[in-house]
Amino acid sequence: MKKIIVMIALGLISAGYATSQTSVWKITRGNKEIYLGGSVHLLRPADFPLPKEFDVAFAKASTLVLEADLKTPEFLSKIQSESMLPEGQTLKSVLTPKQYQAIYDATVDAGLPFALIEKMKPGMAIMTLTSKKINKLDLTAAGVDMYYYDMAAHKNKQVEFLEDMDFQIDLIYNLPFGVDEFLAYSLNDLDKMEYEEEFSKLINDWRQGKATAETELKEMKQKYPKIYKAMFTDRNYKWLPKIKKYIEDDNTAFIIVGSAHLWGDDGLLKLLKKAGYKIGRIRVKN
Repeated sequence: MKKIIVMIALGLISAGYATSQTSVWKITRGNKEIYLGGSVHLLRPADFPLPKEFDVAFAKASTLVLEADLKTPEFLSKIQSESMLPEGQTLKSVLTPKQYQAIYDATVDAGLPFALIEKMKPGMAIMTLTSKKINKLDLTAAGVDMYYYDMAAHKNKQVEFLEDMDFQIDLIYNLPFGVDEFLAYSLNDLDKMEYEEEFSKLINDWRQGKATAETELKEMKQKYPKIYKAMFTDRNYKWLPKIKKYIEDDNTAFIIVGSAHLWGDDGLLKLLKKAGYKIGRIRVKN
């Protein structure tokens, strides 16, 4: 399994009738309920329409809850300002020789002019190189979460968020877990990735609700503990009380997060189960 394509698409119990499973769950306590969906953040045109279970959960919910609001003009403007190094600095001046050489070599391999990224913050430079590789997959701009964000606007549904945009920007562009670990994690397998085959398997597993990210999460936790903690453990535990509050509210929420946040010992499904909530997978008869 090529970890980058899986974790970026996913960075990832029964009810009703069907021959397959899906990535949407109903979380209940007493007569209170919410819906929790696992998103693939990147999709191809051929991956639509989405599984019917997502539409069912969306229709029943009065509030859509996403990880963060990434579509506002303020967010796009802040990315522009936060993604670049301060005046007078370059990657060569802020990285160790080894770190700099790794990014330089990856840029050459990607067929990009180094001048394009030499004044970017390391996190932005690494994400640019990763995106260059992933763009071969003919992905749309909208994954599952953004698809329903747009749908909520058409249906006049309330949209709320688990995180603010400053947190998301800091996580990727300022690399609180350090440059070395993110470099090793992000660039190590780029040249080995069998993009189309890997992504097709990922989408198929996601449609069936398979725990594709389990193996990747275990590997990340062992090899890249700082990234795992920052990307998953810390965020899942921070989201947990907010999700509990949605369950206790009178309104029904449909919460959509990257599928990888659902799985593993620190995943939301296990955390909610430990907290005493009933978890049932949503299925729609074909």
